[in-house]
Amino acid sequence: MLIPSVLVTFALPQESRDFREALRRRPRQEIRVEHFGVGPLMAAERIGRLLAMEKPQMLVCAGFAGGLDPRLALADLVVAENLSTPDALARARAAAAQDQPRRVFGSIMSRAIPVESVPGKAALFRETGALAVDMESEAIAAACRVAAVPLLVVRVISDPAGAPLPVPFAEWFDLQRQRPRVFGLVKYLAFHPGRIGPFAQFVCGLTPARRALAEFLLAFLDRESPA
Repeated sequence: MLIPSVLVTFALPQESRDFREALRRRPRQEIRVEHFGVGPLMAAERIGRLLAMEKPQMLVCAGFAGGLDPRLALADLVVAENLSTPDALARARAAAAQDQPRRVFGSIMSRAIPVESVPGKAALFRETGALAVDMESEAIAAACRVAAVPLLVVRVISDPAGAPLPVPFAEWFDLQRQRPRVFGLVKYLAFHPGRIGPFAQFVCGLTPARRALAEFLLAFLDRESPA
């Protein structure tokens, strides 16, 4: 197996779509994309197994996150100062200097289940001061520390602090089976028609979020390993 210079991880293919399309247009043999699944248990299991077999020169943990800081908007990028290694952070700051969507540096924290409500996000922000919350980054960072693999954690805001998740996570995703619950989503929306509009708006917002994340990753990787 060819060991990549940089391994870029996401929870799900939906998060990496724009980045993978960009790599297909301009192939980079030293970069590989992996999907570790949703949640800390799945991420820990899969990254542990992978790092036991290979050791990339750098790992980039990317994907969506919920905003905790109310100043962050949809498609803003957060680079985790608390989880990333110093050299990766330095390169990320250089990439972030380019005139592209807003990038901020601060703390990202992880929870085993999504923080879905506006009051829940506000309470977590007051408690921790973290800018954003996801489900996998802390587990991936722990594995990288053990394996001594340099790490960058960067997340894009998919649901800002002032916006609740329009459909409860458990209604549309089966965490145990790691797959969408299509029937559950349709059933929920049928019984809660007022949520159809907000859910459609949430899904539409994922497109600019994916695009902003892909643009940053390409800028970072070009600086990390020029073609």
